[in-house]
Amino acid sequence: TVVARWFLAARPHVAIFGMKDYQQLAVIRRMERDLHFGIEIVGIPTVREPDGLAMSSRNAYLSAVDRKQAPALYQGLIEARALFEAGERDRAALLGAVRARIAKEPSAEVEYLELCSVDELAPVDRVDAAALVALAVRFGRRG
Repeated sequence: TVVARWFLAARPHVAIFGMKDYQQLAVIRRMERDLHFGIEIVGIPTVREPDGLAMSSRNAYLSAVDRKQAPALYQGLIEARALFEAGERDRAALLGAVRARIAKEPSAEVEYLELCSVDELAPVDRVDAAALVALAVRFGRRG
């Protein structure tokens, strides 16, 4: 709703969104298709720190210890990609690699980890078409 209101007020020709939050990008693309705003929605690749952590203003909330552990997210994704490139297509195996890498970090708590189709964001059991690993992980103190 907020983005739709912004589109109506600003009337942009192009709107650029980062792929870091791919689910948000997919919803906005769908909204544009459904409501015909006439806006080109462009997704740009995630910008990463030298250690692989996605750049985000939220990173400022990480303690020094948590910040050192946070690149495990990207490392887990890289490990899943390597398995995929070696021929693995099974959901459990691909997500297991991500979960195992993140589990090595004491302050990491996986809140959400799923293998989804890129168009519908529906969970998939096997990668037979374009898919993505979506994850949300909390670092540090709970509460």
